[in-house]
Amino acid sequence: MKKNNLLIILAAALAVGATFSCSQIKEEQQPLEIPVQEEPTVYTLTVEAMKGTATKALTEDEVNHVIKSSWADGDNVNVYNADGDLLGTLTPTVSSTSSTTLSGELDSAPEVDDVLTLKFRSDSYASQEGTLEYIATHCDYATAEVTVTDVIDKSITTTPAHFEGQQAIVKFTLQSGTEALNATELMVYAGTSTYTVTPAPPATPSVLYVALEGFSEQTVTLSAQAGSAYYDRTVATVTFENGKFYRVTVKMIPRVLNSISISGLDSAAPAYYYGGALQTEAR
Repeated sequence: MKKNNLLIILAAALAVGATFSCSQIKEEQQPLEIPVQEEPTVYTLTVEAMKGTATKALTEDEVNHVIKSSWADGDNVNVYNADGDLLGTLTPTVSSTSSTTLSGELDSAPEVDDVLTLKFRSDSYASQEGTLEYIATHCDYATAEVTVTDVIDKSITTTPAHFEGQQAIVKFTLQSGTEALNATELMVYAGTSTYTVTPAPPATPSVLYVALEGFSEQTVTLSAQAGSAYYDRTVATVTFENGKFYRVTVKMIPRVLNSISISGLDSAAPAYYYGGALQTEAR
């Protein structure tokens, strides 16, 4: 009888253990729940864009004396809201023409009637190379404002963008007397701004294109270095308007030789032209 009771107790214990083990295995084999990550909502902005006469890729029309411009592959236009926050970047769908469709993705959607500012390139003019190619790829700063007209699902449309260049482009033809002056460096001082132009191919050293921030009735000074000689020219009450192209022939004036006297030498002191050109070798 005792033996039967022992067997019954042992069987019950094994049953409980088996149940616990199965329960443990079943619990451990439950698949982990991985939270589903929602994809960020992306909105597509489409803008019909036109530009003024001095924006984007630049070429000069020698017959009509104007700068022709066109959109190029790789052009990027940044989009900002009224608070100055960057919303995204647009690119042209058509290149080599004066008008195009800009499109790109925004992380957040503006509302209908919001005003957006579009910016192309930067307003960095301090150092240039004297060519339209350099201006087009580095400092052809242009802006436009558009108003949001529709936000349907994830598509945004606006009023057309009319880009305006935020600089004047000046074609300086440098001369000394009746001869071309081939400058190795040209400094342009206009109001409180200074522009340094170091000619680089394919620039013609006597014909340099310079992008300047527009100004009205300012004194402009040009200082050119040609080899070891220096030339200057100052003109008062000059006006250059943003978005316009100017052709200016400048008659540069050689700097006057400054005399230098040095005492205490047993022979004539060395003499220099102003600007560093040695006239007589020193002992």
